[in-house]
Amino acid sequence: MQLMAFLHILAVLICILFLAWRFRVSLVEALPVFVCGLTLALYVLAFFRCLPWIDGIAVLVSGLAALWFVTRKKEERKETLARCFHDMTQPSFIMTAILLAVVAVSVSAKMVTWWDDFNFWAVDARALYFSNGFAGKYGNVAPAFGDYPPGSQMIKWWFLHLNPHEFQEGLAFAGYYTMNLAFLLPMLKKWKGKNIFFMALMAAALWLFPSVGEYFGYYGFCADLTMACIYGGFLYAVTDREVKSEVFYYGRLALYLGVLVLVKSIGFVWAMFGLIFFLLYRHFVEGRPQCEGGGAQYENGSRRRGRVGLAAVILLPAVTGGSWMLFCLLMRRVANSTSTAVKYVVTDEYGLSGYMGEYAAAFLRAFFGSPLHRTKSFFIDMTPIGCYLVICLLCLFFWKKKLLSVRMGKLMLGFCTVSGALFYGIIFLAHITIFAGETQYLDTSGMILSIERYGAPFTIGTLLFLSQVWMNHAQRLFDREKYPAIVRRYGVPLCFILFVALTANYQIGYDGLVGYRDDAEEQLREREGYVDEKAEAFLGAIQMLQTDKRARVYYFRGADTPEFHNIYTAYLAAPVSVVHKEMKLDEASAEWALGQIQASHASYLYAEETGGDENAVFDAVTQGEAFSSGVLYRIENDGENLKLIRVTR
Repeated sequence: MQLMAFLHILAVLICILFLAWRFRVSLVEALPVFVCGLTLALYVLAFFRCLPWIDGIAVLVSGLAALWFVTRKKEERKETLARCFHDMTQPSFIMTAILLAVVAVSVSAKMVTWWDDFNFWAVDARALYFSNGFAGKYGNVAPAFGDYPPGSQMIKWWFLHLNPHEFQEGLAFAGYYTMNLAFLLPMLKKWKGKNIFFMALMAAALWLFPSVGEYFGYYGFCADLTMACIYGGFLYAVTDREVKSEVFYYGRLALYLGVLVLVKSIGFVWAMFGLIFFLLYRHFVEGRPQCEGGGAQYENGSRRRGRVGLAAVILLPAVTGGSWMLFCLLMRRVANSTSTAVKYVVTDEYGLSGYMGEYAAAFLRAFFGSPLHRTKSFFIDMTPIGCYLVICLLCLFFWKKKLLSVRMGKLMLGFCTVSGALFYGIIFLAHITIFAGETQYLDTSGMILSIERYGAPFTIGTLLFLSQVWMNHAQRLFDREKYPAIVRRYGVPLCFILFVALTANYQIGYDGLVGYRDDAEEQLREREGYVDEKAEAFLGAIQMLQTDKRARVYYFRGADTPEFHNIYTAYLAAPVSVVHKEMKLDEASAEWALGQIQASHASYLYAEETGGDENAVFDAVTQGEAFSSGVLYRIENDGENLKLIRVTR
């Protein structure tokens, strides 16, 4: 296991070194491109349940690199080693390697505790780990979230696979944070100097940066934060004409959007915003210098490559997102939220919420008066409106200081202002339509959590975009003799560090990295308490189904079973899909119960003792023997007749 993990890490290093050499970029710029490429490679393998093939690919990459090296001439080997040594000893890469290692080790004991993770993000990762690919028809472990895309799950799986003998939730968290940080790290590409103090401050600022307006991402697998990081990285990549390779420029944009639409269903909205920004940039800005003293200019011969690149940026997310939608259609994977949205659009079944006035009041209170990161922090608590104004003011400042071209400054200000207003409008519209029945949002504390979470791609993503503009184009503001040498060298990153220091929530950042350990034993006991003797018996009975990619079990439980207990039991059952039904079977008719089973598309049935006579409900379909509780049955259904075949004794 240790050897295979080493080969995987070695293959990653080889790939990013190759990307950096081939396209003449820094390692921190190559890293997010590699992460996107790895995500899509695993995504393809998952369709065929061949995720472990990545082991062979890692061995192949390492072997080919070794073969290439030993067959080179001595001078070429020396040149290659010198180039690799130079890239790997850059302060930006040293800081990256240390930060990612510290985060991975720090979260190694982290456990899943968030409701949404048990509902989908963690249980789906667990299913992928044990089944090495996507489930078959009706076999997905989260039936209520069936069409949720698997983009971020792929990196979690890769980290989990580093220990193929034991499922470790901490490795999944390491994968989640690594994926997010990968899109923040290009901020370091122009970092100069190896002052340990400033490097430590910058690393801390990168970790705390999302806490400026984020909460959930430090406690669970919040896909909205991952979308924010990719979206912000994409916006900056659009403006980054310093890269010398057209292939890298357009390839990076295409990969970012190709993965963005696979992170969450709503990702297509942010991909659309990104494409609009890209098209506006091409129309109004392309061909002009992007910053003082440099910036690539188009020549006539590059227009054809530009059209090909544009096609790639549009087509790749269409292919990745479309392939997932087609797969979900074929495998009958539909989320409850998708079904609700379709019914609303097609039939207007739900109409506008009867609480529209109350929702509006809660939205306004949260938008103008509540901290984005949920709780009070030491210094400045940015409300949604405050964050929106800060973004607009930063855009105005960058324009006036001409950090980018005048046209680019105007585009940045106009786009950020309009896209923010549009998306906050979308969030409000969602609350009075799709979320019309979820009255927890009538309370200000519930509404701010919704605004913070679903608005993260705008708040954190746009702030990331502006931060990268600052880090990579603001140096000339400090290149003046009147400033001390330390300000000339570290003035740009210090401004970023100061912004994070004043607006971040330190408690959230600390809890996500280290503080979670204080409650680990209590959380473990609480989780163990969710599984009673009946649930343990059920989990034991379905162990034999672990390798059945279409195994879905209809599980009848007592009517008084807490919902979270059912969700945690389903988490432990993964990769077996479990559909719960809580009620006393002796109070149900046989016709109703059989109808429920047929509608569930389950292939197995298990009923625990619920304090009544369950036998009468199913005796007619158990092939002449009395139905027994606590026993696993296989369901045979030809469309007309349903039979239960006993599997366990």
